[in-house]
Amino acid sequence: MKTLTTVCAALVMVMATASAQTPAKSAANVGGTWSVAVKGPAAHGDMQATMQLKQEGKAVTGTFSVHGTEHTLKGQFADATLTLESTDTPADKGLTFTAKLKDDGSLAGYVSGPMGDMQWTATRAAAQQ
Repeated sequence: MKTLTTVCAALVMVMATASAQTPAKSAANVGGTWSVAVKGPAAHGDMQATMQLKQEGKAVTGTFSVHGTEHTLKGQFADATLTLESTDTPADKGLTFTAKLKDDGSLAGYVSGPMGDMQWTATRAAAQQ
């Protein structure tokens, strides 16, 4: 009986240590600097941009910089889905981003704006990897 109790106690300790070392999937965070690639319409071509995001809980704020212009963003990250809208533009000139956080840590989705709907992907900037 004493051996069984010792084995059970050891098993509980091993399981507790393993779970403490395994990051929770809900702890995913999109905060940081992202290198963004937007697949633009044929008339404009593809674009490279930068996105700087800050996440507090589900709330996300940040900036999107493209062609020397910076847009302020606000939205949320929940259930591996990022949704953002520009807050510094009139409604007809605004940008709306949606994306999923993929298993490899990148983002992929669509941005809607004055030029229509475009696919976009993003990877964390090299300094954060």
